[in-house]
Amino acid sequence: MAEITRVDGVLYKRSLFGSHAWLRENRDKVNELNVFPVPDGDTGTNMLLTLEAACEEIGEDNSNLADVTGRVAHGALMGARGNSGVILSQILRGFSQGVVGKASVDCRELALAFEEATKVAYKGVTKPTEGTILTVARAVSDAALARAQETNDVAELIATVVGAAQRAVDETPSQLAVLREAGVVDAGGYGLMVILEGFLKTVKGSDAKILSKTRPSGAAPAEPLAKVGAHALETPAEGWGFCTEFLIEQPAKSFDVLREELTPMGNSAVIVGDDTLVRVHIHTLDPGSLIAHATAYGILQKLKVEDMTRQHHEILAEGDDALAAGEITAPGGADEAIDDGAEVLNNGHGPVQTGSIGVVAVTVGDGFRRIFEDLGAGVVEGGQTMNPSTEDLLQAVQATDAGEVIILPNNKNVIMTAQQVSDIAGKPVKVVPSRTVPQGISALLNLDPGSGLDANVDAMAAALKGVQTIEVTRAVRSTSMNGLKIKNGDVIAMVNGKLKGAGLDEMAVIDGAIDSLKPDGYELLTIYGGAGVSDEDVGGVADHIRERLPNLTVETQRGEQDHYPYILSLE
Repeated sequence: MAEITRVDGVLYKRSLFGSHAWLRENRDKVNELNVFPVPDGDTGTNMLLTLEAACEEIGEDNSNLADVTGRVAHGALMGARGNSGVILSQILRGFSQGVVGKASVDCRELALAFEEATKVAYKGVTKPTEGTILTVARAVSDAALARAQETNDVAELIATVVGAAQRAVDETPSQLAVLREAGVVDAGGYGLMVILEGFLKTVKGSDAKILSKTRPSGAAPAEPLAKVGAHALETPAEGWGFCTEFLIEQPAKSFDVLREELTPMGNSAVIVGDDTLVRVHIHTLDPGSLIAHATAYGILQKLKVEDMTRQHHEILAEGDDALAAGEITAPGGADEAIDDGAEVLNNGHGPVQTGSIGVVAVTVGDGFRRIFEDLGAGVVEGGQTMNPSTEDLLQAVQATDAGEVIILPNNKNVIMTAQQVSDIAGKPVKVVPSRTVPQGISALLNLDPGSGLDANVDAMAAALKGVQTIEVTRAVRSTSMNGLKIKNGDVIAMVNGKLKGAGLDEMAVIDGAIDSLKPDGYELLTIYGGAGVSDEDVGGVADHIRERLPNLTVETQRGEQDHYPYILSLE
């Protein structure tokens, strides 16, 4: 093939689409790199949807590289999902800044754009961690700068970049102990490598050699992958509080001032953007104070607050009032901001009106759908393996005739997206941060149509504390976690999102999970049967629990959820 010496808008667009297609093909492989051995890893999905938002922003064909990259950067920032997606958006933004004013670039200028992409990505993270996607980005830019001194062929430069990315990914276990312990590589870095491979496939043709590897050199052959993504690494077992994220358009202060003032208000700060649009991501124990402070800069959009603390019974017993209050609501004017958002995927079942307050619940499974609809809520399909986008949620909120809307995300990975919608919804929208479907059901049962929006939000949020959730599934890969050795196919139980038990005996694992919550302190246990279990199976589990715990009222429902044969709630 002829030598390619310049990259213009047309080639960049084709390459981005090629990267999207290649990442889509390898999404499951990237998702498998998460440490949790349940079938809902989402690093690959978050990166794919971020890249998809970037592609959709391009619009009409345009040969001007600066114009195309600028639209791509904006689309990625608006559609970024999860830590991996936010950092990817900054890589694309930095690349765009590196080609400002250029209709096309040669190899040297392309390498400089890679360098700028790395600088912007690192700048967005307050305390960069090596052994993550950032490390891979730096290896890419270093390799590009060196290779640009030796070749004018874009394809040759990209091939060098892909090789450098692969080697950097391969070395991540030596930089992070948790990766080294599992004998795996970083998910975000691996996803970036796949994106670059898609670029290479575009410029060299579909038969271009792909260098992807999923385990570090010298690692022993293993059963199905057990990987760790950068996002998972940032959340220690004891909890980090609340992952708070929002956009500020046309902020009242400059980006540098805003970043300087907001960064000390939490940990793992990723504050990115410019003087016209800023995306803020901070881990904090007091999201209310952060949001109240941020409202001074302008109107917050796409606000979401994800409770990263493992809200198991022991933590609640410690009486961490400040943390609990932060999860439920925020003081003063921050209360509205913390709940301003909506998590909805418009699938034909829009929110219904309950008095003047519409309720939208995100869930999956025909049984759960019927439960929420019977309680008067509009149902949006989404959950463990499918997180709706901001646009999806906005459409559903706008579809209701209710003057005010309450959103029940029912999944910790959906809360942040839900809370981004309020400032662009055109009506009051608040999020009750339910992290599980049983929490959402309990919250909805506390809805009082005769009360105002704020009173209902407070009452529904308070109900979340009294619900403990057990999710039972089977491990889809072998791993080691929380002191447990897990084999592919083992029954595992997650208690409020934290792995609590594993083994071959399903009933024994369920018993252990229930016992970990000290069931004597509860009155009602509800078992929601999944799509793969019969009524007889559910009844058998219920009878067993009744025999073991005669003082506990045990009820059964059909959830029809995928992946999780049983979801149990204690109240």
